This record gives sequence, structure tokens and C-alpha cells, in this order.
Amino acid sequence: MKSNKLAVRLPLCFTLLFLGMNLIHSLPTQAIGFRNTQNPRPERARGGASRGEDICFSDAKTTTSSVTPLMPATNLGLTVAKRPTLLVYVPQTSAKQAFLSFEDEQRNHHYQTFLRLPNQPGVMAVQLPPEAPPLKVGKNYQWSLVMICGEYLEPDSPEVTGWIRRVQANSTLMNQHTLKASLEKASLFAESGIWVDSVSTLADLRRAEPRNSVYRSHWEELLQSVGLNAIANQPLLNK
Repeated sequence: MKSNKLAVRLPLCFTLLFLGMNLIHSLPTQAIGFRNTQNPRPERARGGASRGEDICFSDAKTTTSSVTPLMPATNLGLTVAKRPTLLVYVPQTSAKQAFLSFEDEQRNHHYQTFLRLPNQPGVMAVQLPPEAPPLKVGKNYQWSLVMICGEYLEPDSPEVTGWIRRVQANSTLMNQHTLKASLEKASLFAESGIWVDSVSTLADLRRAEPRNSVYRSHWEELLQSVGLNAIANQPLLNK
């Protein structure tokens, strides 16, 4: 009788092992590579001001001493989201808040707000809130993040800028956009040139599982693919 039970358990164990191996092999094994199909916009802006970065930043000698948007070299990121999430690296700073603004190409105001800055260096998420007007499909928007080093905004306050364009998603991308974060979703966006949604999807995965070495590896490879090597190993801050 015992031998019969053992005979039943062994095939079950092999079946579970086989399914587990299939699940592992179904995960993306290749690096998530970004395919850029856009014409260049103004070069990526870095933090800096005539007043001197030492007013805001504790160490202006390191390679990561400047506020740096996580954007491709064209400084233009595509999104299919109405209210996307931008990612910005902020070094150790004495500034407590920043001013965020969005304008269209005619410099018409779209949205602006003040943001509290983290008390530690790392990559922070900047998301358009529900009350912000949705981005229009096919339009370019210039966004800027200005560090408030003292009590007020100054004309020469450190500032970074970037461009973002909302594009019409095809049925495949739209289906992925409505699903929860996954490596497949991040990879599909990257292959389609949708930088903003690809990098924010990977960021969501890393926040959910900060010790996951697979997510970390894909994150570092994606940032390195657009020249953000100095930022790739920086901590990812919670939203």
C-alpha cells in the first residue's frame, strides 16, 4: 500500500518540478533594450546655477551631484498615459521642495505645483496627479523641475528640463497599459520606444520587490542603454 502511495507522489513531484521550470523559463531572460525612434530635442539638462551648487547640494564633486532626469539622450520621452510618471535623480540636498511645471510648445501653461523633496539621495517619482489636465495625444510638453534652495524661487535656481509626448497606443500597448506592472510590459514599451512607461514600469516592480535581483539587473541594463550609468545603482525612493 505504501509503495502505491509513493508511486503516486513521485509523478506529482516531477509534474510540479516541470511546471516550476517552465515558469522560470517563461520570464524574460534578455536585457530590456530601449529602441529610440525619435528626433532629438534639446540636450539633457543637468542641475546647476550661477549661485553655485554648494548652496543646494552637499557634494558637487561626485558624478551624481546634479539633479538628473531619467530620460534618453534625445531628452524626449514618449508615453501612452494621460498623466504619466517621470523619474528624476535628486542628490543629497538642503532644498526641501521643488517647483514642477508643464508647458506646451507655445509656452502655454499646462500644470504647475510644488513638490516636497526626499531627505535622502535617490531616484524619485514625479507623477501628474488626478486633478492635472491630461496630456493631449501628439503634443509635446516641456517639463521643468526647479530646486528651491532658499525660502523662495530665484531666477538662477538649479533647474532640469525635459520633453514628453503622449502618443496613441495600438491595441497591444493599450492592453499592456491597463495591466499591472510586469517585465513583459516593460519590455514591450521599451521595444516600442515608449521610454517613460517602460522605465516607470520597472521602477514599480523594483519598489514592490526591492530585493529581486532580476528586476534590479533589468533596471540597471535599461538605464545603461541610454547612458545613465551613474544613476543605475542609485537607490529608488518610494512614491
